Amino acid sequence: MPIARNHLLIRPRAIALAVCCAMLSCSGVATAQDANAAQNAAQTWSRCEGADTNLSIAACTALIQTGQEDAENQAVALNNRGIAYANKGQHDQAISDFSKAIELKPDYAGAFNNRANAQSSRGEFDQAIADYNAAIRLKPDDADAFNNRGNALRALGQIDRAIADFGQSIQLKPENPGAYSNRGGAYADKGEFAQAIADFSKAIQLKPEYAEAFSNRGNAYSDSGQIDLAIADYTQAIRLNPADAGTFYDRGVSYLIKTELDRAIADFDQAIRLQPDLAEAFNNRGVAHHGRGEDDLAIADYSRAIQLKPNFAEAYNGRCFTRALAGQLELALADCNLALILRPNDPANLERRGLVYLKMKNPEAALADYTAALRINPKRASSLYGRGLARQMAGDATGAIPDIAGAEIIQPGIAEQFVKWGISPANPKRAQP
Repeated sequence: MPIARNHLLIRPRAIALAVCCAMLSCSGVATAQDANAAQNAAQTWSRCEGADTNLSIAACTALIQTGQEDAENQAVALNNRGIAYANKGQHDQAISDFSKAIELKPDYAGAFNNRANAQSSRGEFDQAIADYNAAIRLKPDDADAFNNRGNALRALGQIDRAIADFGQSIQLKPENPGAYSNRGGAYADKGEFAQAIADFSKAIQLKPEYAEAFSNRGNAYSDSGQIDLAIADYTQAIRLNPADAGTFYDRGVSYLIKTELDRAIADFDQAIRLQPDLAEAFNNRGVAHHGRGEDDLAIADYSRAIQLKPNFAEAYNGRCFTRALAGQLELALADCNLALILRPNDPANLERRGLVYLKMKNPEAALADYTAALRINPKRASSLYGRGLARQMAGDATGAIPDIAGAEIIQPGIAEQFVKWGISPANPKRAQP
């Protein structure tokens, strides 16, 4: 039964926005006769530079519209208003403000960095990298710009260049846990899990409450087969951030791999409560329900996963298999056909449809599917055994013997697995080498 192994957690990107204070004294500031005006101006600048997005937008807008600020201070106000818009998810307005700030102050490194961040948030990574390049040219010691450019490069699949940028960010700012975590994610992308784990561990050392780093290190442990260590990290991440659906999902996958089905289902339940549209959690909960013999629940979960994600090949595969074992052969065949449309060269999909054809007493179709699966993976024991059964069903006893015997060498006990699925050799004695 295919488990959706993809981790739901999106590794954090630790994007740093460059907040600036007024670069020059504000126009209209203090004279002996106008202390109130000076105080009001200072309060407005404080709000413009503050963390409250709505207050910041209002205050920065007031400063921009007074007509009393010089070009540099207008650029600062536009930059800070852009940050507030970005923090509200209003990236078009943010980019407009950062662009106006750059027009007023062409050497404004912070505005280039911030516009790049907003472009990255919209998935415009090529444009973002051009702006990060400008920010770095203007301010070569900006650790955050290197870190942010590394994230954009990683999103484009340029992993080695991303690792180099994260390394430069760390060199400039050695105590930044986000850069270590981001570099760890890039190493994990390359399958270099030891280096990834080392970087996530350093991030945790620098920031012991860093829930994302625990989750990310858990992913690296899981992907390198260290499931118990993965579960320990996911558990710590959940303690630090119990509202993260992705970490519950990932821990559920780890429990599923260990066949601790009750725990897996409990984690998938929680992931779904936190994120009701999490199709992967429904799929994997279906796998767990099937493992407990709860096929009605499994089919319901696969169906919900497909409803949420209509191109979810694994869910069609799982529902095909479960329906096949439940004797719903026509429905199973339809599901396997859809899985193969979505993933035509997936041996698991070919193998499942081969099983359906065996149960439908169609050995020629089963033989074709198992043979196709074996062309992709010649060492797949279940495909080899299934092909042997298809040959036997078609009357080719001589051809069946080496397939069945070879499968049992690769995976002792494979015959018992097929018996559980309701299929066994017509003459077991003939299947012996």
